[in-house]
Amino acid sequence: MKGLKATEASSRGIVLVTTLTILLVLTMLALSAVQGTSLQELIIRNTKDSNLAFNAAEAAVKEAERGIDALTAISYEPDAAFVIHDAITLGALDVSSDEVWATAASISALEDGSSAIDTVATQPKYLVQHVGTIVSDEDRLNLNNIGQDPSICCTQVFKVTARGTGGSDNAVVMIETTFGKRF
Repeated sequence: MKGLKATEASSRGIVLVTTLTILLVLTMLALSAVQGTSLQELIIRNTKDSNLAFNAAEAAVKEAERGIDALTAISYEPDAAFVIHDAITLGALDVSSDEVWATAASISALEDGSSAIDTVATQPKYLVQHVGTIVSDEDRLNLNNIGQDPSICCTQVFKVTARGTGGSDNAVVMIETTFGKRF
């Protein structure tokens, strides 16, 4: 009888160790699942923030293009309603510089305020640079503008750089486009 009790006691010990090992493995799996879920939430939050920053920068590009489209002449005056940088004479702006963005036009600066975006940390901004003039082959051959409006000659090319942020200032997206307009 004594041998039977010893075998029974040792089998209870084996069951206890096996149960504790299974519980340890299940605990490790649960912790791994929690960590994976937390990481996925962080990735989703960052993706949403960068998408918001991209959309804000895109809104600033559209606002700048509307401003260029409304121009009747190019003015480099700093107090003009629509500020354009003369990149032909002065050179291109360093868009990585914070000082440049401190003076850039904001889309929330419009009179009606309809362009402001509520969900971003900082309102998107844009810079417009006049980078050149393109003379078409037709215009080169027609020296005296015969049969054309004399005020229309060439296509003026502008570079628009927009900077948007997401829900925090950590997500920053910059977009550059070119825009041509005949005056």
